[in-house]
Amino acid sequence: MRLQKKLKTGSVKVRVENADDLWVLRTVVQPGDTARGSTERKLKIGSAKDEKTNVVRKRVYLAISVEKVEYAADAGSLRLLGTITDGPDDVPRGEHHSFVLEPGVEIEIVKQEWPGYLLSKLDEATKVDSALLVLLFDREEAKLYSVTRRGVEELTLLKGKVAKKDVDEKTAKNFYQELVATLQEHMSRGTYKHIVAGAPAFWKEYLDKELPPELKKQTVLTTISAVERTAIRELLARPEVAKLLAESTTLRELALAEEALDALGKDKLAYGPKEVEEAINTGNAAKLLVTETHIGKTREQETFHQLETLLKTCESTRGEVHVLSAEDAMKKIDPLGGVVAIKRW
Repeated sequence: MRLQKKLKTGSVKVRVENADDLWVLRTVVQPGDTARGSTERKLKIGSAKDEKTNVVRKRVYLAISVEKVEYAADAGSLRLLGTITDGPDDVPRGEHHSFVLEPGVEIEIVKQEWPGYLLSKLDEATKVDSALLVLLFDREEAKLYSVTRRGVEELTLLKGKVAKKDVDEKTAKNFYQELVATLQEHMSRGTYKHIVAGAPAFWKEYLDKELPPELKKQTVLTTISAVERTAIRELLARPEVAKLLAESTTLRELALAEEALDALGKDKLAYGPKEVEEAINTGNAAKLLVTETHIGKTREQETFHQLETLLKTCESTRGEVHVLSAEDAMKKIDPLGGVVAIKRW
């Protein structure tokens, strides 16, 4: 994503570069915003009295007042629907129009005020968000996950044959070679920059012996307790993985969600409308986490303005506001109401 900010006029111009940018914009653009851009529209050529009136498609520069935002993951597009507020003289004001955003499209979004948390979301999107391969394994099985801006997705499950004491160790060795071949196949696609491989006990050493030099440079080996999806939580706390947190939006959001759960166990988490509001109004909210699921619900219930007021108040008291969009992170916070505050005291 490329940005050009003119915050004095409330304007941010965006150039969409990939599908992940649309994933971000779907919550940044909100009803009531103004969207401006070049678009095609059907126009009538000739007067209403003219029997030979023609309808042609013409590229025009329009402004609409956004009423609805529709995200289509399968189509890889985002539609901003609203009514025309400005444009050429031959385009009637008040008629409905929609902008279709996809990679390569430029759009200008105008808000009366840009909250800091939304600007942070946009700034994050301008950085290269590293997709990660996460391998959880032992001598019996291995699970491979893809960690992208959109969340954590299981890619494959591999089963190994446990070598008996009196059986040749080639069986076990071949399993680790199979893991290396699987990692090489996925890394060759150019989607991933790093691999995080976690294993209980000393099994990571067996994989390390089979890794070729180039793949070893891209791999962070660490320890986990079991080969389960929940072990990704353990990875976040490992010092070996700390550097990658700064490069992966999903891992950062998961780390924030885990921080909130740890705070819950220490009685330092506010959740529920009254507790969260009290923590914010008393300046006790160090970090406020809100899920996109919760934001969507407030828009449907037409109570988003109340939530937005809380977010702005939190920022005004120097609290950090984080909007969680990664599915695994949201699953941890949604059961607590979708919005929580990590307390200062």
